[in-house]
Amino acid sequence: MKLVKKIALFAGGILLLAILVPGIAAVIWQEKVTGTLVRKVNESVDTRISYGDLRLTIFESFPNITVRFSDLLVEPSPFYDRTQLRHEDNDTLLYASSFSLTVSTPSLLTGTVAVRSITARDGEVNLLTDKRGDINYRVMPEKKGNGKNVRLKNISAVNIRAVYNDRSSEMRLSGIIGQAILGGEIFRTGIYLNTILNARLDSVSLNGNTIREIPVTAAVKLRKSASSLSVAKGSLSVADLNFDISGNINYSASTLNLSIDGKKISIASLISRLPDKLKSFTGTFSPAGILDLTCNISGPYGEAGKPHIDVTCGLTNGKMSHSASGFRVNNLEFSGGITNGDHNSAETFRITVDNLSARYGSASVKGSFMLNNLTRPHVTLTLDGDLDFDDLGRIFRSGYISDQSGTVSGTIRLAGTIPGDMSIIAALPHLKPDISFLFKDFGASAGRSGLAFSQVNGSLSVKNDLVAENLSLTFREQHITLNAVMKNFIPWISGRSDMLDITGDLHADRIVTSSFIAEKSDTLVTAGKSPDLFPGDVTASINLRVDSLIFNNFRAAGLSAGLTYRPYVYTFDRVKAEGLDGLLTGEFMLGRQKEGGYISRAILDVKEIDINKTFASFNNFGQDFIVSDNLQGDLSGTVTVLSPLDSVFATVRKGIVAEAHLVITEGKLLSFAPAESLSSYLDLDELRNISFSRMENDLFINNGIVSIPKMLINSSAVNFTVYGTHEFEGDYSYHVRLLLSEVLSRKARERNRGASAMGQVKVDGSGKATVPLKIECINGKTSVGYDLGQAQDNIKSDIATEKQTLKGILNEEYGWYETDTTRIKPQENKPRFDITWEEGKEQSVDTDKPEEEVRESPIRILLKKKR
Repeated sequence: MKLVKKIALFAGGILLLAILVPGIAAVIWQEKVTGTLVRKVNESVDTRISYGDLRLTIFESFPNITVRFSDLLVEPSPFYDRTQLRHEDNDTLLYASSFSLTVSTPSLLTGTVAVRSITARDGEVNLLTDKRGDINYRVMPEKKGNGKNVRLKNISAVNIRAVYNDRSSEMRLSGIIGQAILGGEIFRTGIYLNTILNARLDSVSLNGNTIREIPVTAAVKLRKSASSLSVAKGSLSVADLNFDISGNINYSASTLNLSIDGKKISIASLISRLPDKLKSFTGTFSPAGILDLTCNISGPYGEAGKPHIDVTCGLTNGKMSHSASGFRVNNLEFSGGITNGDHNSAETFRITVDNLSARYGSASVKGSFMLNNLTRPHVTLTLDGDLDFDDLGRIFRSGYISDQSGTVSGTIRLAGTIPGDMSIIAALPHLKPDISFLFKDFGASAGRSGLAFSQVNGSLSVKNDLVAENLSLTFREQHITLNAVMKNFIPWISGRSDMLDITGDLHADRIVTSSFIAEKSDTLVTAGKSPDLFPGDVTASINLRVDSLIFNNFRAAGLSAGLTYRPYVYTFDRVKAEGLDGLLTGEFMLGRQKEGGYISRAILDVKEIDINKTFASFNNFGQDFIVSDNLQGDLSGTVTVLSPLDSVFATVRKGIVAEAHLVITEGKLLSFAPAESLSSYLDLDELRNISFSRMENDLFINNGIVSIPKMLINSSAVNFTVYGTHEFEGDYSYHVRLLLSEVLSRKARERNRGASAMGQVKVDGSGKATVPLKIECINGKTSVGYDLGQAQDNIKSDIATEKQTLKGILNEEYGWYETDTTRIKPQENKPRFDITWEEGKEQSVDTDKPEEEVRESPIRILLKKKR
């Protein structure tokens, strides 16, 4: 027992001695240790070091001794250009409020101090490099011969603010090192370090682009010398983005060779860390997915040249969403790469996207893309897919497109070089497009006007020409089918001088003209420049067929026409339709004039149409002088109208020139005010219902005046001649000749009313007595009186002369009348009118006679003789 006690006391004494001896030695040799450390450091570094207090202790890392410096300051080396880094702290390489070294206790006995660990706390470090590659942390002096290196082991930094600014690569990093552990060796020519880092970067700037607030962890084997920086193997985690880094940078040769591998990179996280300038490229879309990335950079850099860059990447589980609209793309996948090519230049640049696939709802798209040469870009694009428009309502919520339905599938092929600074549209011919779309029950509403299409079926294809094949659609309950070819569509739309030639057939089951008038303003249509309706680089020839045409109250069936367009002139020819209980044929031309405005010509041939329905269907042609209630009968004839239009297509009424040859059969004039104004001379009841079997005459319009040549009318009321003028403003003047016997003999009128045959006799030279009357309306006031100065009828010749003048003008501009024989042949001498009595006997009057005579029937002459 005593032996055990002795052994314990001996061991305790030894232990106490082991503790006391180093402590006593530290106290005794504190000055020596301090002097030795300072001398060693001064021998090892080529810069100035200062500190506040120094304290030794054995209790922090027993059995080693800890030497603690307060307010340690290491000044930067003078071998770099401070003027290039004016905004950095050029007075401090390293500052630590607490800097401690752990020294091996046995080394104190040998005289050689061995440092076990170094710890720096609560300070800052500034690592700066100028454009030449000179650094501020070259603290080891250059000496000839074999100098000693400083071996570092278990070096740590805690809560150190760090700045790294390399002007040669235009890279700057700043942040706070939470904890860093270094091991390695400091050479006289550089540093070799193994580093484990946990830090938070305030900012990372590269070539003017800045990323902020990034948590970083890293494990790097780094070798830094005055002329190079090498990373043997490193792993870097930026936020939740993981990269492997290796390679080197040679400052003296201005070359680099770096390899960066990124695995399982989150696109959403990567985008969120991008600088604002780059983040704006994504717009309001939110991309997501997992990206694998490999980037190799090698070759010269900076003023020495451009490095070679190779990037390969692959995306899986990609998504694209737009929160405001609900747009979402799922299952987005692709592989691709970016390289600057063999010559490391814009000319050899290439970007590829292969095996692209994505889904949107039940729709999908597949394709590939390649872009070569940024100076003269060569593009290759292939896309195949379909879109389900039942889902697209979630994309377009701005009101521009709504009520989507159906599907569109198609392919897009582009391959070619885009020359110069040419836009994509202008470069389309160089891209040799091959595009096709197939519509199936597609429908949509566009704009706030409610413009809606539905049941769109058929195909569109575009190469050099655009071809619509069996393209059918329904617009406001009108089913339209189109087969058409637009030749030279691609050169034309790109802005070239090629003429767009449109040919095809258009069929509609019905057309309601009012449905094409927008009820509301459509912001899509009205925004921007108005389309040119009279292009100089378009021709067209289209066959039109409409089963039923509805224009206000007008109805027509079986409408067919040919639409031809030549620069500045539209022509509707071969127009044919059944309507108004008769047949209508004709043509219409509309052209733009050189001096501004427009001009139109219409030729209409009608056969046995109902005149009452005609006036009713066209709202009495915008006048109330004679309306549908005043007229009955069947109308046949030809009307030719030349009408100038202003810039908004409103008719210039004073400029209208028209000629009409009309035949009315089985006609009636009912309750017509100008006729009733003769009630002082004839029976009012008869004047309210004037019937005739046939009336034929010409009408002329010029300078806002309708001119009616002289004609003989045999009617149930009276036989008379009439001619006159009627102005658009409402004033009119009619000259009427009545037989005096008709005026004076009511009894004769009674017999006329019941006569079964009213033949005509020619009055001899002395003639029978007639009453000349003039019916005149000025400013709405109608008057009837004797007409003592009836002039010769020169209306037709005057109008024909003026009409020919206008034809000549139009022919010079458009060549409308080159085949008009009236320009080279004298007008044939034809009767101005041909009136047939109610029983069908024709009446003819020779136009060579200066005045038409009123002819009495033989029955009336016989009655007069008896009296």
